Amino acid sequence: MLLHADPVSYHCGADAGTDPAHVLSVADGVVVPCTQGPDRLAPFARHARAGTVLAANLTVVSGLGGRPAALARDAARARSLGATELRLYHAGLASDADLEAVAAGLAAL
Repeated sequence: MLLHADPVSYHCGADAGTDPAHVLSVADGVVVPCTQGPDRLAPFARHARAGTVLAANLTVVSGLGGRPAALARDAARARSLGATELRLYHAGLASDADLEAVAAGLAAL
C-alpha cells in the first residue's frame, strides 16, 4: 500500500503532511510531491527499509507549476535521495512542448 504523503506536517490535501517514520512503519511506501524538485524525499529515505517504495511524483505540466525541462536533473536528484520510482504527474494534460521536454528528459536518463 502506497500513501501520498508530504514530510511537512502542516500540509493538507492530496499529499497530507505526515511523520515519515510513522507512515513508513504502516505502509509499503509513499508517493511524494516533487513539483519544485525532489528534496522532500530525503526525510522519507532516512526511514526506508529494504523494499520500501519511495516514488517521486514530478509534475510535468508547466502551467501547473511543473518543470518538464528539468525532468532529467530532477529524476537524477530523486534517485540520489533514495527514490525507487518516478511518476509523471498530469502527463495527460501536458502541452506538446511539455511532452517534447519530457521525452528528452526521459531519453537522457
